[in-house]
Amino acid sequence: MSMKKSLFVGLAALALSACGGSQQGAAGGDPCGGADPCGGDPCSADPCGGDPCGAAAEGVGPLGVGAGYESWTALATDKWKSKTHGGRMVLTYVNDVGAEAYKTEDAEIPVGTVIVKPSWESDGAAGPVFVMEKRADDYDPDNENWYYSLYWPEVAPKWQKRLGKAVYWESPSDKVNYCINCHENYDRYLGGIPDEVKAY
Repeated sequence: MSMKKSLFVGLAALALSACGGSQQGAAGGDPCGGADPCGGDPCSADPCGGDPCGAAAEGVGPLGVGAGYESWTALATDKWKSKTHGGRMVLTYVNDVGAEAYKTEDAEIPVGTVIVKPSWESDGAAGPVFVMEKRADDYDPDNENWYYSLYWPEVAPKWQKRLGKAVYWESPSDKVNYCINCHENYDRYLGGIPDEVKAY
């Protein structure tokens, strides 16, 4: 799929100023193109008319995949600003299954790896929690068998008109296509950690 088509599909399907990866791509550049459509607020741009974000439930249960991530390996020494996650401050955690592979540049990411990226709004309020899980070979071969979810049990007031009070989007929902379309531009579908906060 071409970069142009990927970005169009991603913006139309999910636009929460949120997708996977950090601002650094596999080649050190911006995988989303010079205009950085993965950052900012694509909801406000509303590129296709209508409501690309869709309706959200009024309440969600606890985090499923990725629960307990706070006790996992933290891959950064401090939060950093990720323009591909809406300019929010983020951290990255990886479970024991995949931590060593994540830290090794060319290692294959094993099935069962879970990566969790909590985020914070500019005022310090909790933002979405972004989750990826590497699943078995027949899960989604077109996307390297990655599962994605976006979990935000208490949406910030400025987003509630678009998103409702709570969001829990998971694969195979089209609402995570934006994540997929950004991640496919990174080596191993991972965005990496900026060198200045890398903990490994």
